[in-house]
Amino acid sequence: MKARWVILAVLACWLIAACETKRVEYRRRSILERHYGDQTSDTRELSDGTEIRYLDSPSESRRLVGNEQMIGTQRVRIRTEQDDGSVQLNQMLPMHVVSNLHECLSRSEYRVIYEQIISTSRRNWYEAQGDDGYESFLQYFQFNREELAKTLNRMRAGAVFGDSVVDFHANGGHVSLRSHVAGDFKFTAIELVREGNQLKLQGVVK
Repeated sequence: MKARWVILAVLACWLIAACETKRVEYRRRSILERHYGDQTSDTRELSDGTEIRYLDSPSESRRLVGNEQMIGTQRVRIRTEQDDGSVQLNQMLPMHVVSNLHECLSRSEYRVIYEQIISTSRRNWYEAQGDDGYESFLQYFQFNREELAKTLNRMRAGAVFGDSVVDFHANGGHVSLRSHVAGDFKFTAIELVREGNQLKLQGVVK
């Protein structure tokens, strides 16, 4: 008889567990998740057991490899690494400059920054300082690498959560941190200038 009650108790617990409702939320991936997050799964589970099911199919996202982004229906690769080790950057929007500069700083690719990210007028300014100009540039960016990377990282996150301001016009623009977060950073904005169909870094603002 005792064994029978034990079996019934176990069975009851199993039935209760089986009948528990599970919270399911349907969401679309944020810009940050689409560009930088894991897009290999249609679902994920939060710590409270809530199951998140993404409405947007990952099939198109899986075909966006490396540093590719979608601008409307156009696929844009903002960074291409060649077989010979060289790098080609493509910066059509302000956040492309932010992403490419952050990536180059993380890889210590200072020559790429000097030749492809900063503007022609800024490069001429460095060259006017004497020597070949690159040494002056290198000294500044190496010294400020960590602080500048922090700002760029916050700008990328702020583009999703509203903490970044992107001003984009025909001749260039700027990306800045809003005042309520800017106080935590040495650098608060970057200035951009247009050269042809590309945006270049004109300056960094403290």
